[in-house]
Amino acid sequence: TSLRLFLVLSTALCFAAPPKTNIRWCTISSAEQNKCHNLRDHMQAEAVALTCLQKATYLDCIKAISNNEADSITLDGGQVFEAGLAPYKLKPIAAEVYEHSGGSTNYYAVAVVKKGTGFTINELQGKTSCHTGLGRSAGWNIPIGVLLHRGDIKWDGKDSASIEQAVANFFSASCVPGATTEQKLCRQCKGDPKTKCSRTAPYSGYSGAFHCLQDGKGDVAFVKHTTVQENAPDKKDEYELLCLDGSRQPVDSYKTCHWARVPAHAVMARDDNKVDDIWAFLSRAQEKFGVDTTSTFHLFGPPGKKDPALKDLLFKDSAIQLKRIPSLMDSQLYLGFEYYGAIQSLQKDQLNSNRRENKTRWCAVGKNEKSKCDLWSVVSNGEVECTVADNTKDCIIKIMKGEADAISLDGGFVYTAGVCGLVPVMGESYEGKHSSGSLNSPLFYLLTASYFAVAVVKKSDSDITWNNLQGKKSCHTAVGRTAGWNIPMGLIHNKTGNCNFGE
Repeated sequence: TSLRLFLVLSTALCFAAPPKTNIRWCTISSAEQNKCHNLRDHMQAEAVALTCLQKATYLDCIKAISNNEADSITLDGGQVFEAGLAPYKLKPIAAEVYEHSGGSTNYYAVAVVKKGTGFTINELQGKTSCHTGLGRSAGWNIPIGVLLHRGDIKWDGKDSASIEQAVANFFSASCVPGATTEQKLCRQCKGDPKTKCSRTAPYSGYSGAFHCLQDGKGDVAFVKHTTVQENAPDKKDEYELLCLDGSRQPVDSYKTCHWARVPAHAVMARDDNKVDDIWAFLSRAQEKFGVDTTSTFHLFGPPGKKDPALKDLLFKDSAIQLKRIPSLMDSQLYLGFEYYGAIQSLQKDQLNSNRRENKTRWCAVGKNEKSKCDLWSVVSNGEVECTVADNTKDCIIKIMKGEADAISLDGGFVYTAGVCGLVPVMGESYEGKHSSGSLNSPLFYLLTASYFAVAVVKKSDSDITWNNLQGKKSCHTAVGRTAGWNIPMGLIHNKTGNCNFGE
C-alpha cells in the first residue's frame, strides 16, 4: 500500500504544473497599486505572474529594483538617466509609443501659455512657472537646460549654488513638485502645505502642471505636446506655445514650435535573466488589454481622466503601445547624446567639456588599427585622437555615446550605423588618384567612391557558374559585410526566395 501511494504521489508530482515565473512591479501611489492589482488579476491565466510592491517615490523603486526587491517600473527620461547611473545600473527594456508619433518612441517638450498674455521666451524672467516635477524631462531638464544654454538663467555650477536656487532667482515663483529645498519653487503649488510640493500632489505630472497654468498659478507650463489635448480638448484655442525663435504658435504646431524632442518613458529593469520574462508579460498584456481591445480593463489610459491622481498609472495615458528596446542599449544610448548631455549640463558635468573642438576622435578596431591611428595622430600634430574598441559594433556605440567621432565602415555596417542615427560624411575612392585632367574633379571622386562585388572561382573549375552554386563550398569575408555577405546572399534570396542559406 505504501509503495502504491508513493507511486501515485510521484506520478502526480511529475504531471504537476511547473511553478510560475513571477515579476514584481514597483508602484508609487495607492492608485497605481490598485491598477497593478487589477492587472495581476486579469493576467492570472498567463505563464508569467505579477506581484505589486508599493514604495513612496520613484527613487525608492529604483533602489528596490537594484536590490532585487522588485523587478521593473516605467520612468520618465530624467529618471531613466538617474536609474542608469551607478550604483543602480538599471537598463531600459521597453519604450512607450504615443499617438500621432508615427511609431516613434519620442515626444515633444513644449512651453504652454495662455493666449493674449503677450510675452515670449525672451521675457520669461520674473514670470511664474509650472513644472511636472524636479528632474523630469519635459518639465525640468529640457526647459531649464535650454534657459541655461541661452544664458537666461545664470549659474556657475554646484560650487556656487544649487540649480534650484538659480531657477528660483529667475522665476518670481513656481510649482516644481519635489523641489522642497527652495520655498519659491513650491509657492505656486496647491494643497496641504505639508504635501503640496510632493511628487504626488495635485499639480504634479503633466496634467498637474497644466492645471497649475489653467488655475492662474503660473504664466507658463512646461509639459509635453499632447498635454493640452488630453486635458482641455475643447479649449485648445485658448492656449499657445512659446517657440525658441521668440514667436508664439498654436498648440497643434508643436512639430515646428518645441523646445526639444524627448525620449519616451521607458520600462526599467536590472540587466539580468528577468528581462525576457518582463517583456513576455508586457507583450501579452498589451495584446489582451492594449488600445483597440474590447476589454473593460485598459493597460494604457484611457486619456481624459479628470482626477490628476488617476492619470498616468503604470504607463502614460497617451501611450498606445510598448516597443522592446534592443538588448545592447543602455540608458545613455536610449536617451541619446544630446539629451544625455543636456542633463549633464544641469549638473555642470558636460560630456568632454575640456575637449578641443577642432580634434577628431577616430575609433580604431583592434591593436593594429590603433597603432596606425597613433601614427596618424602624431603626423596630424594631435588633430586626430585615437580611441580603440574590440569590434566595429562597439565603435558605433562609442560614436553614439559621444565617446568617439568617426570610423571608416564597410557598406554593411554603414546600414547598421544609419539605423543607429549615424551619417556618412565621406567615401573612399579607389580610382582617380593617378589620373589627370578632368578626372581629378570632385564629381569624379564622388562617382568612384565605390567598388565592385565579385565572385571568384578557380580557372580550373570551369563548370561552376552562378546558376549551379547550390551545394558548392563558399568563402566569405564575414557575416554582414557587403561584398562577402550582403550582396551575394541578397542576390541568392532574390533568386530562390529562401533565407535558409544552409540549404
